[in-house]
Amino acid sequence: MKTKAEKLVTLILTALLVLSILPMNVFAAQRDVTESSTASITINNAVENDILAAYKVVDITYVAETNTLTYAWNSAFADYFAGATSYNSTAYTVEQFAALEDDSDTLKSLLAGLPNYIAGKSITPVGTPTVAAGGTATFANLAMGEYFIRPTSTTSVYQLMLQKVEPTVVDGKYVIDDVTFSAKHKEVSVTKTADKTSVTKNEKATYTITVEIPTYATGAVDKSFYVSDLLPDGLTIDTDSIKVKIDGADVDTAAYTLDTTATAEYTFKLSVDTAKYAASWSASGGKQLVITYTATLNVDDTTQVNTKETNTVTFDYSNYPYVENSHAQKTDTVDVTTFAIKIDKYVKNDEGAKLANAKFDLYRTVTTAEVGAGSAVTIPHTTIEGILLESGLTTDANGAATFAKYEANGTNYDYYLVETQAPSDYNILDNAVKVNFTDTEVEATNGVYTVEVPNSSGIKLPITGGTGTVIFTIIGIALMVGAVVLFVVSRKKEKESK
Repeated sequence: MKTKAEKLVTLILTALLVLSILPMNVFAAQRDVTESSTASITINNAVENDILAAYKVVDITYVAETNTLTYAWNSAFADYFAGATSYNSTAYTVEQFAALEDDSDTLKSLLAGLPNYIAGKSITPVGTPTVAAGGTATFANLAMGEYFIRPTSTTSVYQLMLQKVEPTVVDGKYVIDDVTFSAKHKEVSVTKTADKTSVTKNEKATYTITVEIPTYATGAVDKSFYVSDLLPDGLTIDTDSIKVKIDGADVDTAAYTLDTTATAEYTFKLSVDTAKYAASWSASGGKQLVITYTATLNVDDTTQVNTKETNTVTFDYSNYPYVENSHAQKTDTVDVTTFAIKIDKYVKNDEGAKLANAKFDLYRTVTTAEVGAGSAVTIPHTTIEGILLESGLTTDANGAATFAKYEANGTNYDYYLVETQAPSDYNILDNAVKVNFTDTEVEATNGVYTVEVPNSSGIKLPITGGTGTVIFTIIGIALMVGAVVLFVVSRKKEKESK
């Protein structure tokens, strides 16, 4: 005899078996069709905050007396599908249109002119929902028919969308149901990076722009895009350094137009028109286009310590390629900053007593390439190889001297300050002062890194050839003569005593 648990399991299994053999539409929200029936179209997989629009291109009418459906072009689109406009020259009946395969090039080519036709005729959409947070948008209470759906505000590249609100036959009668489908689109992106966050005057920074190449269908009428980059006045681009690659391979220069004549909008611009895209880029849709170049930090007044030098890249592309000049833009920025190294020179154990007229040179440690090039020197007071960056900077009455427009060195290398002249009556430093700082260490000091350099007072040495030298010379000679006389006298006495 079965237990209660066994009976419950049997009941559940029986119910599941019954459910499995029932048609799925039993559970759908199907409704019997009337001549005024409506339904909704819900789109999934759209992009939040995009705006979509639906246009009824085919009218579907239910005739209750005969329990039949009739199909006809919507009056707003009859001329278009009759091939009687400049937007489409090929005539189609509703039946021929219905027979076209989804995603076929023929269908895409036929629909490609619709957006411009809609704009030219100022046709009002039946609805314009905004995509919700979950990526869904719903067109509610739509009359029976076939709808052309397109984005009117987006940064993604959507494929063409057609959807029907059409009755179906279930158990010998027409019923209608709401429709749900997923949009197909491709999000494109642009990013920009630099190989450093701060930079030294007269030195280069390397920039990398990465763009996801748009994917355009065969029937698209506008397949153009461009990438432009705008540098601030504080940076000078080396146009010969611009490299264009896909998957690590150089892109043929014939595949794009590169304009390096700077304007107010861009420093350089790489453009691809529809013809060039069709000829050279179709197979690269979805791949990454990588543009690299170098730029040098200026030494003129356009460069300021602790002021961000911001580069802006703009990616302009046809986001709805079935409409001429239907473009969207995405941008990205990257900053580099230059800092300063300030010397604070004062009397040892008396920080308030500042010392003027001390001179310093600034060095940094070398790279392997610089050693190989033979440009390295030995930093004074050390055994370290380095590069002389700047020399002869003199402290003012406040004991200050500033080496301006240098990058934070962090773990990359070390700076060294070498004193080449001490203040009057003070000893010159016999060691090189190591300097190392990061970007964050100068955030609260307006980009200035201060190095404290105390000096000890010492005996003022006589000047070579001066009066002091003569006095010391006379004293020395007198001592030597006295020593000789003393030696002679002592030797004479020694002999006499024998």
